Amino acid sequence: MPGVPRIPIAFISPVIGDLGGPPVSEEWLGERRRAFMSAVRSLYPDVEFVEYVIRDLGDVSDFLRLEGGSVGFLVVSLNSITGLMDPIVMSGKPVLVIAESYAGAGEYMMSIAKARDEGYPVIGVATRDITNPKVLSKVRYLIALARLRGARVLFVVSPSLKSHAYWQFGMNTDLYSVLRLIQSITGITPIIMDANEFRARYYDSVSQDEAREWVERWVRGAEAVNDDSMEELLNAARLYVAMRRAAKELNADAIAVDCIVLYNTGLLKAWPCLGYMQLWYDGIMPVCEADPYAAIPILIGKYLFNVNGFTVNVGVDELTGEFIYHHCYAPTNPHGSPKPEVPYVITKAHLGTKHASIHVRLPVNEDVTVVGFNPEERVLSIHVSRAVGNEFRQEACATKLVASGNARAVVGNWRWRGGWHRVVLYGDHREELAEFAQLLGLGVIYEDV
Repeated sequence: MPGVPRIPIAFISPVIGDLGGPPVSEEWLGERRRAFMSAVRSLYPDVEFVEYVIRDLGDVSDFLRLEGGSVGFLVVSLNSITGLMDPIVMSGKPVLVIAESYAGAGEYMMSIAKARDEGYPVIGVATRDITNPKVLSKVRYLIALARLRGARVLFVVSPSLKSHAYWQFGMNTDLYSVLRLIQSITGITPIIMDANEFRARYYDSVSQDEAREWVERWVRGAEAVNDDSMEELLNAARLYVAMRRAAKELNADAIAVDCIVLYNTGLLKAWPCLGYMQLWYDGIMPVCEADPYAAIPILIGKYLFNVNGFTVNVGVDELTGEFIYHHCYAPTNPHGSPKPEVPYVITKAHLGTKHASIHVRLPVNEDVTVVGFNPEERVLSIHVSRAVGNEFRQEACATKLVASGNARAVVGNWRWRGGWHRVVLYGDHREELAEFAQLLGLGVIYEDV
C-alpha cells in the first residue's frame, strides 16, 4: 500500500531579478519560503516535503539529479526572469507551479507556455498570496498522484484470463495488454490471481460460522431482505472474508473480482456485492467485474476527493433527459464517511435470476460526476448530472440511481473504446479532474457538452 507521500519543492529564488536586489531580496525570499513551508506542512501533516532553493543552473541540475525518482515536482516561483524553471517543467515529470504575482509571474508564464506547447504534464496558478488554502489545495494533485503510483490492485480472474494477461501474442495483444498499458499511464501495480488459487488460499478456509455472523450482521442492518437463498448469502459472506484476507495479505489497496465470468463458469459460486459494500469500511476499494478501466477513477476519487466511487452501467432516457446509473452494488457511504450514510436492501436482481445483490438508496439532490477512463485513447470522459431519485425494480441491476442531465449529448459523445462502464463520484469535480488529467498526460472529453 502507498506509504508516506514525498513531494520535493523547488523555490525559484535568485537574489537578483524582477523582484529587486540583495540584501532586501534575500530577506523577502527567505520570509516567503518560510511562510509557504509552514502553511503547506500545516495543511498536509502526513506528507514529507523536501525543500530546495534554486538560484542558479547548478542548483537546477542538483535538484533534477537528486529528485529524479520523485513522482512529480512542486515549483514555487518567487523571482523572475532567469529561465531556471524551464529545465524542471520540461523534465517530463508532472509539475505543479505556484507563482507569486509580482516577481514570480514572468518565470511562470514563460515556462508554462513553453511546456504546454511541447505537451508536458504541467499545471499552475499565479497569485499574490501563495499561502492561500485554495491555492495550496492544488498540492493534493501531487499527493494523489503519489498514492496512485503506489497503489496495488488485486484482480481475481479465471485461469485462462490470467494466462492471457501474462502473455502478449497474436490477436490477443489488444485485449490482454490493457493492464500493462494502465500501469504505464498511472503507475498502479496489478496483481493477477486465478480463481482456483484464490479459492484454495482464501475462500475455502472461511468457516460457515464466520460467514453466518456476517450474514446476520448484514440482515440486521438492512432496511429489508428480499432474497430467500441463505446459501447464496452465506457464500457472499465467505467471499467477503476471503477478499478482505487476500487484500490485507497482499497489501492491495483495491480488489477486483471477475464475478460474472467466475460465477457463470462455476469457478467461484459467490457474488461479491455485499462484500463490496463492507470492504469500504475496511479501507479496501472494491472494483466491480474486475474492470481495470473503472479501477482508475475509483482510485482517483478516493485519493483526490476522499469519496467512494462505484462502477455503473449507464442507462439513458433521452426523452426525459435522465440517466439510470445501475449496478448490483453501491457503497452505503458514498461521501467517504467512516459510518453508513444511507440504507440498503438485500435483494435479488435481473428479474430474480441473481441473488445476494443490494439496492442502495443513494443520496439525491446532489451533483454527481461520472467518469470513464480510456487508456488506449488516453482520455478521461466526464459528465456531471443531478441525482434526483432511486428506482427499485426487478429489471437489470439492483441499485438504480436516477439523475437529470444532458443524456442526448452524452449518447452523442460516447467513446466506445472506453466501454459501457463509468464510475460515479459524488460532487462536481470537473475542474479538479481536468487538472489532474493534465498531470497524468491524459486528455478530457466532456460528454455532456
